[in-house]
Amino acid sequence: MSRYFILMGDIKNSRKFDSNELSKIMIDIISNSQKKFENSTLSKLEVKVGDDFQVVMKDIKTLLQMLFYLDISFLSKNIECRFALGYGTISGEINKNDHSRMLGSGLTNINETLDKKEKKYSFYIEDEIYKTILLNSIGTLLEDCLSNLTDKQKDFLYYKVVQNKNLKEIEELMHIKQRAVYYFAERSKYILVTNIFEHIELSFENDTKKLEKTYFKDLNLERGNSIE
Repeated sequence: MSRYFILMGDIKNSRKFDSNELSKIMIDIISNSQKKFENSTLSKLEVKVGDDFQVVMKDIKTLLQMLFYLDISFLSKNIECRFALGYGTISGEINKNDHSRMLGSGLTNINETLDKKEKKYSFYIEDEIYKTILLNSIGTLLEDCLSNLTDKQKDFLYYKVVQNKNLKEIEELMHIKQRAVYYFAERSKYILVTNIFEHIELSFENDTKKLEKTYFKDLNLERGNSIE
């Protein structure tokens, strides 16, 4: 059996939303995400049960891109999600038509990680406890980055991440000056988040000890310190 990159998610406090309206929003976002990442998915991104969704991706880079796209898409509708990202074993047939034939410890453990509802971003790397612990520490920092965003910061991230607009186009869409665009790029933590993603990618290419040194020192982040 082989190991794969798996992304699962659900909606926080979904009961506070009108079920029909939430269902329409989810269908729209899930459909758009699947179209955008069609060439990067091994299974179809789809809703499993209720407000849970999952997808199997080709690699960690596109998994993180999908995560960011989904997260900002839902945030633009003032909907908070939780995500579990993992690398684990899947047996059975993986295809874009039916996820019900997929089994394996990777799916089970990542689903259990999501069901704990402890963090916004949780990680599970099969048979690699140290890397799992480190990535969950990074996940906490990632959550700090994307918490308490203003409406303008959400707008910037939506144009940049979901609509893939360049800074000049965002300047025109948001009716702001060039200096303000760079301000929102910084204050929305877009640059920092993309740097975090790059270091997560490196964790699957390099020794975990090297990742720890690079991440916490090169990004000038220390355990226990908040991000301004």
